[in-house]
Amino acid sequence: MIGTIMTGPIHGTSGEKLSAAALADLLGRWSAAEGPLYRLLAARIARLTDGGELAAGLRLPAERDLAAALSVSRNTVAAAYQLLRDDGMAESRQGAATRIVPHRTTPAAVHRANGFFASLLEASAADADLSLATVDCAPQVAKALADPATVLDPAESALVTRTSGYFPHGLPTLRAAIAGHLTDRLRLPSTPAQVVVTTGAQQALDLLIRSEVLPGQPVAVEDPTFPGALDALHRAGARVIGIPATGGLDPERLEHVVRTHRPALVYLVPSYHNPTGRLMPAEHRERIARLAAASPDTLFVDDMTLAELPLGHGPAWAFRALPLAALGPGQPNIVSVGSLSKLYWGGLRTGWIRASEGLVARLAAAKATADQGSAAFQQAITAALLRGSHDEIVKWRGEWLRYRYDALAGALRACLPGWTWPEPDGGLTLWVRLPGQDEGGAFAQAALRHGVAVVPGRLLSAGAGDAQGAGDTRGAREYVRLAFVQPPDLLRSAVRALAATPARSR
Repeated sequence: MIGTIMTGPIHGTSGEKLSAAALADLLGRWSAAEGPLYRLLAARIARLTDGGELAAGLRLPAERDLAAALSVSRNTVAAAYQLLRDDGMAESRQGAATRIVPHRTTPAAVHRANGFFASLLEASAADADLSLATVDCAPQVAKALADPATVLDPAESALVTRTSGYFPHGLPTLRAAIAGHLTDRLRLPSTPAQVVVTTGAQQALDLLIRSEVLPGQPVAVEDPTFPGALDALHRAGARVIGIPATGGLDPERLEHVVRTHRPALVYLVPSYHNPTGRLMPAEHRERIARLAAASPDTLFVDDMTLAELPLGHGPAWAFRALPLAALGPGQPNIVSVGSLSKLYWGGLRTGWIRASEGLVARLAAAKATADQGSAAFQQAITAALLRGSHDEIVKWRGEWLRYRYDALAGALRACLPGWTWPEPDGGLTLWVRLPGQDEGGAFAQAALRHGVAVVPGRLLSAGAGDAQGAGDTRGAREYVRLAFVQPPDLLRSAVRALAATPARSR
């Protein structure tokens, strides 16, 4: 079934009821700290209220429903609600639901957040964090950052430091290096004029969505998909249409959605899909490129952030089908997005958009108003690494990645044989289906109290943002996402802890 997301804000309005699953998403890692569970729960709800994510008059879930979603006892939820009432944050009438009381916030504070990012903003005491697909800094990158002179000669450094440092399009040398990399390594002929540099792929997606999608317009995505894209779409007020993709995206279903809904944008991750790690077959890419040619009013976004992270052996580009833009040369409605965060290091915050020159000009104008351009000197270092050490970094990261994947997959097969997942071709995560009727959200909450942080599947689902839980997330609810970026021994111990975690609330 194709699921949709409502465009109303997650905080709700007076009299609206928030589902237990939606509140559990926003609570994030509330229990991964010291102290009684009921106090931790009350404190997190209070912070959501102060931040404007829970509106005055919003009805909180029934105690029994929230207890099941959080894998705690009903007494824990009842005590938390009572503490909120005692502190003047909530009120209840006999026979009625518990409601958030009026509190001050501003319109700018009211937004619809994906629970994945709510977790990112919380301090975590988890012993093993399998929720974030963040990688160690590659040694070649660490060396260049510690001593830029190893990759930049004095003349190259001076070319940057003698400028104003403001480059909304990106540092010219990095735009040229990215264009050359796309042309030579990723088989996507490109010019510097077609490239705009961003602060990571997340900003690239945010700029594209804010520039090209109006509130209420339909946008098609794979389901599940990258939660950062969902968050940006929610904030833009888009009407999101999810297309099942756990077993791979069906181009025929995508064609039906595009012809029926005429979306403003289609967001896809063909190269090592997040979270399944699957590689879209070449014939499916070709069909999508033809669909794009027949749908000039729809922008097709190819997220290539994970494209150089195969789990095979040999050069990364030998394992990949052509990018969508290479299959539709000259089509202005096919855009590529990339980043070096998963290959080099997230702290570089270097991403890019490859698009038509007209769209690049619009995106650069939007970026200028956002931050006036990303850090110039780091762009110079990144350009030098792309021109010089890139192949060495790809080889190092591939070995780093395979060692960790083997550790996690082997431990899961040994300790949790009932867990299954699509065999990934690449990427950094496993999309794991829990056995029986186990629910990923409740399991993730219970796992936190065993020291392991995982991502419940509904946070990566196009249907998970509905405050009332009306979206079709039944399939996603059965999954959790596990990142294999931690050291192998930690991954193995994390799996042992997961195996000891109760599947359901007792």
